[in-house]
Amino acid sequence: MKQYCMAIFVGSMFYAGISHAKSHSMLVPRSITHNATYELALDNYHIYHHNDDASCAISVYATPFYTQSNNRDTVARYFLPHNACNLDIQEDGSGNVGSLWLNLVAAPGLAFSSTLTIKPERQVTGSYFAARFDMSRWLPDAHWLVRNIWGMLSFAAMEATHRLNVSERLTGDMAYGTIPGITTGVQAFNNAKWAAGKLSTCPLKKSGIDDIQLKLGDNWFFCDNQSHIGLYLVGSIPTGNHPTAKYMFEPLVGTRHGAFGVGVNADFSLYKDDHAQCTFMLDTKYRYLFSGCERRSFDLRGNGDWSRYLLLVNEDTTSLTMPAINATTHLMHVTPRSQIESWFALHYALCCWNLEVGYNLWWRAADKLSGNNQLPADTGIYDIAGAVGGMPVSASTANISQAAIGPNKAPSDAVFTPSTTTLNMASGKQPQALVHGIYGAISYNDNDVCCPYLIGFGGGYEFADHHTLAQWSVWGKIGFTY
Repeated sequence: MKQYCMAIFVGSMFYAGISHAKSHSMLVPRSITHNATYELALDNYHIYHHNDDASCAISVYATPFYTQSNNRDTVARYFLPHNACNLDIQEDGSGNVGSLWLNLVAAPGLAFSSTLTIKPERQVTGSYFAARFDMSRWLPDAHWLVRNIWGMLSFAAMEATHRLNVSERLTGDMAYGTIPGITTGVQAFNNAKWAAGKLSTCPLKKSGIDDIQLKLGDNWFFCDNQSHIGLYLVGSIPTGNHPTAKYMFEPLVGTRHGAFGVGVNADFSLYKDDHAQCTFMLDTKYRYLFSGCERRSFDLRGNGDWSRYLLLVNEDTTSLTMPAINATTHLMHVTPRSQIESWFALHYALCCWNLEVGYNLWWRAADKLSGNNQLPADTGIYDIAGAVGGMPVSASTANISQAAIGPNKAPSDAVFTPSTTTLNMASGKQPQALVHGIYGAISYNDNDVCCPYLIGFGGGYEFADHHTLAQWSVWGKIGFTY
């Protein structure tokens, strides 16, 4: 048994190391609309514990929020080659990126050398809106199986701002590149000829409506209507545009993926007297996200991390280069597949004041991709070593760190060798991700009026693995039931 457990442990560590070592070109942030904290914190208790006036059939809530990512170094390693902390751009091949692949060529007798860093961060401002319709108020005489039916519509209006926070420091000879407009690494990664994969030095913003969520459920009440359990169906209407892949870490609002799933919502009264009540609440849902088209960038299988930034040539013009990033960026069919979310909260109400603490678990499966995974015919990798002698052929096994001369020289092919390798799909997909969230909130609820209302605020933090964003948030809450 000990040997078996040790084998599992070593195998899992080995797998984790392999997964962690791959760089990725795409990061899909967690949806705001489907985040149960914004949807249910304070709301859920208010829905099920307002007054019993039969006229109260609709509940509406607005949750203005601000969220800020907090794991810049981790996200940088997610994108950078071999999980590096920065880009070490060296013309002599001693770094993790060879400058010649970026058209960074120093003056004769000098060698380009720089360190380029990115610190990705995401900020989102907006408001979450939800409306719940208690159909049982309109169907008082319906059969017991359907008289507690309810529906819910929710969405987030938001603006996402992404910053790469790119910076560069020239090292070594302090030599600049000699090609006009491509004198530094920052300029090279914003080459006007590139259609994708750029490193923006300016904030990128995207505004719009996050995906729309629809729910239809049925509840069963017990213990004098102080506790309940219910099942519901959940669906999503996509609202996003195609990701363009023009920039690394582009902001996204909404998706191209409809979804359908099921969930359970329940609360249990732990204690109740004339002035106070303590309630445990939970909500768990499963959604399957369907296929949609997205533009993604990929490395070449067999040429390593960031091979999407190599230079390519055609067989009949081996001295005329073209950026590989344009040829390795494709419109793909992307299926996000399964997502599971669980929300647990403990709510304490004392007269009109309410305190709530909660935990949120979110898991998503890795993307499944399908589509064109080939380079154009008769296309090969540029022979930077052969170009020194004026007779470039191709360099089918080259990687992004290599140089034209020296110990890390890119090997030349004897004859032109088209790149028949397929694209590395893992480099362009969003991997499996896991988030643990905690929050605390306070509100003032007045249930002794014709339209029970709440006013509150809260804040929380999401702990994430290295495949997504850790972030903190603050939010307000206002809601009415009528």
